[in-house]
Amino acid sequence: MEKKSEAYREFHRMKQNVSRCVNSLELCWSCERICECEQWLANEAVPVWLCMECLSEVSYRLAKQTAAPLALLPA
Repeated sequence: MEKKSEAYREFHRMKQNVSRCVNSLELCWSCERICECEQWLANEAVPVWLCMECLSEVSYRLAKQTAAPLALLPA
């Protein structure tokens, strides 16, 4: 009986870890892949979710398109 109880606790911990990982996934605003992203504020106003790979590219690309500096700050 103790073995079943230990197996259940291990299964429960594993299920919680999987749920936490899945809940941390977001859709990247730039590359549109589902990955671990962080929320950033564009010019302290617009919240966007970006993966780390897209962070510098988006900042450069949008600043070039708008001809105005773009500040991406952690939300």
